[in-house]
Amino acid sequence: MKKIVFIFFILLACTSKDTVSVIGSTNLSDDTNVYLVEYVQNRPILKDSTTVKDGIFSFNDSISFPEMHYLFFKNVRGSIPLILEPGKVELYIDKDSIFNTTIKGTISNKEFEIYKKETEIFTTELSSIQNDINNALSTRDSLVLDDLESQFLEMREKLSNYEFNYIKESGDSYISSLILRRMIFERSIDYETADTIYNGFTDYIKGTSPAKEVKQMIDNYKLTNSESPRIGSFAPKFSGPGLNGEIISLNSIDSNYILLDFWASWCAPCRVENPDLAETLKKYNNEDFTIVGVSLDNNEASWKQAIKDDGIENWIHISSLKYFNDPISKLYDVASQGVPTSFLIDPERRIIAKNLKSNDLEATLNVYLKINESKWLVYIC
Repeated sequence: MKKIVFIFFILLACTSKDTVSVIGSTNLSDDTNVYLVEYVQNRPILKDSTTVKDGIFSFNDSISFPEMHYLFFKNVRGSIPLILEPGKVELYIDKDSIFNTTIKGTISNKEFEIYKKETEIFTTELSSIQNDINNALSTRDSLVLDDLESQFLEMREKLSNYEFNYIKESGDSYISSLILRRMIFERSIDYETADTIYNGFTDYIKGTSPAKEVKQMIDNYKLTNSESPRIGSFAPKFSGPGLNGEIISLNSIDSNYILLDFWASWCAPCRVENPDLAETLKKYNNEDFTIVGVSLDNNEASWKQAIKDDGIENWIHISSLKYFNDPISKLYDVASQGVPTSFLIDPERRIIAKNLKSNDLEATLNVYLKINESKWLVYIC
């Protein structure tokens, strides 16, 4: 009998350590709907829902590894990010300032609160510059946009330096895995360094979604580093849905030279460069040169609005609206490079250059077009 009781308590202990309890108090009205959402491959998945009763709401679940979730409230703008992991999470939500919610209770949430406070100066400034970029896009003032891009990149570098030091000091933590994933996306860390950091994680952190994505990107890099599209290789053939759902393929594009440009509405450097690329395109006829924009957006309205705002209606546009899971971006290994990433493709459909800014692109095109013209003249003679 003692053995049975002992085993029961062992099983209970093993089960309880995977239990997460979220308890929220709020001044929101009773019967307000509360939604617990997790983003999987950048798409929202409703995990649970409840209502406010006597100023209280709660969720209970079991979870093996820390994962980021979000709380949404009916008729309330915005959401609250919180990390679900074994333990008790407590928070107070003021209906008039949900963005100032403080979360208590578990190690990862405590670290997340510290991280948010220490990076607020960077994120606030980046958000402000992004808004200035969006406003400046309407004037198409290249000098202003170049200056704003420099400011944005400088501030992002400061944030990256902070985050790199954070990872070095914090090491094995869920927040470190989140940071590392984003640093790879933004190309602010090389893969060798990222691999070293990842290998320093315990199996517990390696079991989280961001760490798994980091591992996948590192493995893809190791696998494709010598085989991924490179200068001199043939461009992988692709096809994808256009603005109106029509299928556009590499074979269907008649222009001699093609700039295959991977971008997104949420990518500030992309948005700054887009108007310059559009101006470059105007200098050539469609037979000589065109731009194919592959968007990594997952929101159709944001994608189409950015096309309009940036004045790039003269591009050929493709998007599967699948973020970094876009099939064409996978063909060109964009996840290991980030956005913006571009490939200049010649008439033989070989890649002849990568990641050219608009001025360099124009100079390169002029050289190749002149060479082709010379070949044609020699042929005629």
